[in-house]
Amino acid sequence: MERRCKECGDPFRPRPNVAHQRYCSKAGCQEARRNRWRKSKLASDPDYRLNQYDAQKRWRQKHPEYWRSYRASHSAYVEKNRALQRHRNHRRREGLIAKRDESRGWNPMRSGVYRLIPAGGGGIAKSDAYLVKLDVLSGSYPQGASFFSDCKQIT
Repeated sequence: MERRCKECGDPFRPRPNVAHQRYCSKAGCQEARRNRWRKSKLASDPDYRLNQYDAQKRWRQKHPEYWRSYRASHSAYVEKNRALQRHRNHRRREGLIAKRDESRGWNPMRSGVYRLIPAGGGGIAKSDAYLVKLDVLSGSYPQGASFFSDCKQIT
C-alpha cells in the first residue's frame, strides 16, 4: 500500500512497523516532520519549552562571541539586517508600529468628550499600555477650558 508524502507529495511505501507514517524518507521531508513536531511541542508543552529555553541560554553563555564572529564573516546578513532595521525605524516614526490584531484603521468611537477612569487593577498588560474605562459623555456638556479647569488631576 503506497501513500503520498505530506511534505513533497511523492508516493512512498510506509514502513510496516510505523502504522501512521506520513512522510517519506527524504532528508528534507524528515526535517520538515521534525520541525512540525518541535513547533507543536513548543506550543503545547510548557516543560519542553522551558527545557529548550534553558538549553539555548547555556549555549549562549558558552559561546558569547558567536554572533559577533558570525556578523564579521557574513556581510550580506549584516547589510540585510540593517536595511530591515531602517525600514522598521521608518515605520515607527510614522506611527505604524502596532500588533495587527490589536490595531484597526478605523475608530468605532465618535468624536466627543471622554472621561478616562483606570480600569480594575491586577490584570496583565504591557507596560506601555493603559487599561481604561471609556464613558461617552453627551454633547450637552460644556466644551471649553473652564469645564476642564474644574477637573482634579490624580497622581
